[in-house]
Amino acid sequence: MSAASRKDLFAEETQLLQQAKLTLARLDMPPEEWLQAYKHMVEEYDKLLAEARTLTRIADRNQRRLDEMNAELERQNQLLREKEEEAKKTQKAIVHNFERISEEQVAIDKRVGRVQIFLVIMIAVLTVMVLFMLYYLIFAPARAIELMEMIKKSQ
Repeated sequence: MSAASRKDLFAEETQLLQQAKLTLARLDMPPEEWLQAYKHMVEEYDKLLAEARTLTRIADRNQRRLDEMNAELERQNQLLREKEEEAKKTQKAIVHNFERISEEQVAIDKRVGRVQIFLVIMIAVLTVMVLFMLYYLIFAPARAIELMEMIKKSQ
């Protein structure tokens, strides 16, 4: 609020106060004029007091609303802080689980890699064995029979 609008807000009261000071300064006033001036000041004071009471009630009501709003804001802030803490805990748990799962995945990948190598070796050995058997059965059946008899005797 600017200084000019504040002056305008209390212009009537300021004028009444100036009049009262001038009236007090006049010593030669007849009693009827003093009585009239006093009545006028009492009426204006009554109006001013009524306005002050109204403004005070409005200010009190606004203060109560402001206090309620501040209390609600504080409750909301507390709730947000609690939710933030929950989110941090959840985030830590998720990160921990992700790290654990990543470690498990690495371990599984190592095992799968070893199993794959073992299977490749086994398939290679079996393939060589099958190829030797086919070779002997197709190209040297007599030698295959000879080998089979040697295996039987060794058992």
